[in-house]
Amino acid sequence: MKEYVFRDPVHGNISVTDPTVFALIQSPEFQRLRRIRQLGTSFISYPGAEHTRFAHSLGVYHLMNRVLKHLSDRGLAVIDPEDHAMACCAALLHDIGHGPFSHLFEKLTGVRHERWVELIIASPESGIHQLLAGRNPGWPARITSMIMGSWDGAPFLKELISSQVDVDRMDYLLRDSRMCGVTYGMFDLDRLIQTITVVGGHIALTEKGIHSAEEFLLARYFMYWNVYFHKATRSIETVLEKMLSRAVDLVRSGRTDDLGFIPPALAPILAGRTMTLAQYLNLDETDVIYAIKRWAGAPDPVLADLSDRFINRRLFTGVRLDERLNRVVDRQEQIVEAVRAGGFPEAEYYHHIDQTSNVAYSYYVKPTEGGSPPIQVLVDWGNPPALREVTSVSDVTRAIATEPVTRYVLFVPKEAEQAVQRILDA
Repeated sequence: MKEYVFRDPVHGNISVTDPTVFALIQSPEFQRLRRIRQLGTSFISYPGAEHTRFAHSLGVYHLMNRVLKHLSDRGLAVIDPEDHAMACCAALLHDIGHGPFSHLFEKLTGVRHERWVELIIASPESGIHQLLAGRNPGWPARITSMIMGSWDGAPFLKELISSQVDVDRMDYLLRDSRMCGVTYGMFDLDRLIQTITVVGGHIALTEKGIHSAEEFLLARYFMYWNVYFHKATRSIETVLEKMLSRAVDLVRSGRTDDLGFIPPALAPILAGRTMTLAQYLNLDETDVIYAIKRWAGAPDPVLADLSDRFINRRLFTGVRLDERLNRVVDRQEQIVEAVRAGGFPEAEYYHHIDQTSNVAYSYYVKPTEGGSPPIQVLVDWGNPPALREVTSVSDVTRAIATEPVTRYVLFVPKEAEQAVQRILDA
């Protein structure tokens, strides 16, 4: 096919010459990602954070193609053309299962987005499956295994999809930083890619990549605390979660008239029914936002208030707990009464303890325990090559490779903040 070029604000021109990749991009399942924001509710904190999973997925595809060409052109790895093509498809499709507001909807449905990735690629009714199987009947299962980590081919291919230094993180740090208008997530992408090599079938960095790795890991650390865990973002997520919880409670208790409107795409979730693949693929953030706008005028005052808070950015106030966490547990009933006294009789929808934790570099945990392989640095090209784990050769990385730092914040309406503070300070 002729070259098709996407103009991207992060990577410049993203070139597509593989007909299967282009067909995947054009599929309804992938186009749906245009209607799902990459950062969920972060647009509340950063007005520019309107970029989508579609743009991010294109970026991850581009970086996978770029890294594989780097490894192949420099003779650092022998990559079968079929594996190269499958890895690029896997990079493109790694987020195909995300729903509206991503991780929040995982709580609501009880199904993780990775499961939807498997279903979208494996189900014969999916256009994605049909395109992959049309290229090669074995591709759907092979590509799924690459994304899910059970790939039995060259390990470095699945590590480029998901590891401590993968193309997914490379793109989202730079993209999220750019679109939010901050510099926290910036690092030298070109230098990092130039120092990637393959040793024993696994991804490693040369010694010249140590500073690039440090920069990359620090970028991740600062992006988590300053963007992903931003207090305003966590507050509006709490409002959204409580609002959807109220809608669910109303529907499942038979009070559907109190909603005033039930969008067809949300009906199975609100009723607690198992969603079919077709129903899931029909759901995006357009449906949720429209429902919230309608619910701002709902007969139920709690649903109406929470919906109006979301639409008009009337956030809950965050009360930092720090060492006062035990007081919240001990004085739970008093806090609930303070919220009720502030004008919110159904207080369960108006207070929430938010827990956030972060560590820039998770130290090695065996894969069977759910961890990612560590970042390895090639310190000697001898026979056999000598590898060392990055924290053993980097003071900076060792300094930030600590136990996760956890922050607790109690979110309540502003009308109840002072009363709650008095209870916590007493």
